[in-house]
Amino acid sequence: MTPSAENLLAVARRYWRDDDLYEFRLDHSPEYSRYEALWKEKRKEFGRWLALMQQLKQTFPDFDVWDYTPPSANPAFGVIVAPPNVKALHGPQLEWRVVGYLSILAPVYTVHCVRHEVYGQHHTDSKVFLGPTPLELHGVAELIAQRIEADYGATALPLDIAQTPVPLYVNFMKPPQTTLFHALFSSEPWNIF
Repeated sequence: MTPSAENLLAVARRYWRDDDLYEFRLDHSPEYSRYEALWKEKRKEFGRWLALMQQLKQTFPDFDVWDYTPPSANPAFGVIVAPPNVKALHGPQLEWRVVGYLSILAPVYTVHCVRHEVYGQHHTDSKVFLGPTPLELHGVAELIAQRIEADYGATALPLDIAQTPVPLYVNFMKPPQTTLFHALFSSEPWNIF
């Protein structure tokens, strides 16, 4: 059963503040101290997460699959699955990534897509697709979701709940832009390479 936006906000408030009083201080807020303690506990499950990566590598042998769990930066374990890119003859190269996040704060996950525009070696633009997955990547997203559900029993967070605005400061994301997605998964969903 999917938790309500109100319940998820209550959980997020334990780890994120509704002000920026600690932004330039050397000491940690009580919320951040709880967040660090939770990550310390969740790191014990990292081997289990890496086993999921191995399953996905076997499922997608022609794709690049890697862990994207920046220590303490995101409140989630992350996986990136990158299909082989078709080289553009002219103009920018479009590189797609399918990203799965399993929140450490609540038993929810999300799978979405990111498209990078690349000129030579330079990334010039990134676009996040939180809504419906592009048709050619739908099967990849479904298999990632199935693996996370089977291995962790987590529930997919519906887009309408994920996009609920919250009055919290999550890393560099500040109200009124902050959503439950940022508080539960990543404050910079486009920033994956």
